[in-house]
Amino acid sequence: MPTPFLQRETWTQTRDHVVHAFLSDPDSEPSRSDGPLVVVLPGLGLPQYVFPTADAVSRRGVRCAVLDLPGFAARRRHGSRRDVHDIGRVAADWVAERGAGGPVVVLGHSTGSQAALSAALRLQETHTRLSLVMAGPTFTPRQRRLGRLAAATATAYRRDSPAELIVVPTALREAGGVWSVLRSGMRDAPDQRIRRLRVPLTLTAGGADTFSPEDWLQRLAVAAVASPSVRVQRLPGSHNNPFTHPDQLAEAVLEAVTRASNPL
Repeated sequence: MPTPFLQRETWTQTRDHVVHAFLSDPDSEPSRSDGPLVVVLPGLGLPQYVFPTADAVSRRGVRCAVLDLPGFAARRRHGSRRDVHDIGRVAADWVAERGAGGPVVVLGHSTGSQAALSAALRLQETHTRLSLVMAGPTFTPRQRRLGRLAAATATAYRRDSPAELIVVPTALREAGGVWSVLRSGMRDAPDQRIRRLRVPLTLTAGGADTFSPEDWLQRLAVAAVASPSVRVQRLPGSHNNPFTHPDQLAEAVLEAVTRASNPL
């Protein structure tokens, strides 16, 4: 598949899974293992649309890995269960197995932000230089029912690009798995789990993203009572702004790298 930022694909054996990832090293040179690392968990397990943001992060000199979890992007047995919590668990195992010795930022988008929260809650027990970015986080309490979610869907993508349809073949091929990830996200309550987060947090969404309205971002921010710092940032675009506005999101991620590098 076309991967604009891709340096190499990796297959990493964790405790009980094989994880496929798209790994990019800045300037086509292998980065030091103690340098910063951004780990990206895409929404609904569809990685192609986050490649522009991964590219933008890499061009700014930071190693970036897009994890193919639960494992829809390659046709072989690998990945995790089709559940946001297990995606997060396996992502944390991947970070541990790769021996990331420097600052780590876990960036999740959409349902991937819920998985990223799960990963960060695990990683905070072993990583002192860690930060979490939840981009376009789902689901607000009122959108945990299909009718309300459908209503928000009608407007959530209004400033997105038709080029994002690159994910459609994967989504159709893995429709059952995508549905499982979606339903697991709807059962989740990140506004409750985020209370246990003890690392710097960035909450961001496109200004026209009706999946992540301002009151939802603020609710998550207020709930993050144990986080040493919380930043809420609106960016251009709508729900899939990792595809349409990668440079702006990359700048927010780089600020999170700085906060992970200099823990309070």
